Amino acid sequence: MTDLVPLVPVDELPDDLRAQWEATRRSGLRDFVRMMANAPDHFRRYNEVYSALRFENHLGPRTTELVRLAVAATTRCQVCMAGRHPTAVADGLTEEAVSEIACTEQPHLTPSERVAVAFATKLATDHLEITPEDTAELRDHFTPEQIVELGLLSVMCLVGRFSMLAGLEEPVIS
Repeated sequence: MTDLVPLVPVDELPDDLRAQWEATRRSGLRDFVRMMANAPDHFRRYNEVYSALRFENHLGPRTTELVRLAVAATTRCQVCMAGRHPTAVADGLTEEAVSEIACTEQPHLTPSERVAVAFATKLATDHLEITPEDTAELRDHFTPEQIVELGLLSVMCLVGRFSMLAGLEEPVIS
């Protein structure tokens, strides 16, 4: 599937990565695990940091998922765009809100979500477009800790650029 790096055969995956591969039914995520298994120690460290940023932050599941999907929209990563975490859906994330990520009108997003999505989008595309007004809005809606979490989460989600370069695919949910 990828010309950039080979996918590690499933039977050659280390036990922990094999368990991660088995834990998902999504073909694109499975291929992502197999691709990243070419550097298993670094992938484990990535997983540790990314998991903490995604699931143990002070942003809430819905805002976290909107930020992740905003970055995914910039990378055009099919694997990233295809998923919705159940905790975010349980927290009220709807496909209407997701569809507004790249829109100027965002009636299904809260003011803080709009600020977070705009920040993540600019950070992922051209950080020099982040204005003093943008940073003031961040400070109005988020604590310093949350702003750091937003920045780090956005950066970690940019791995989708690598997934796209590698040619990983997955059907986007509709």
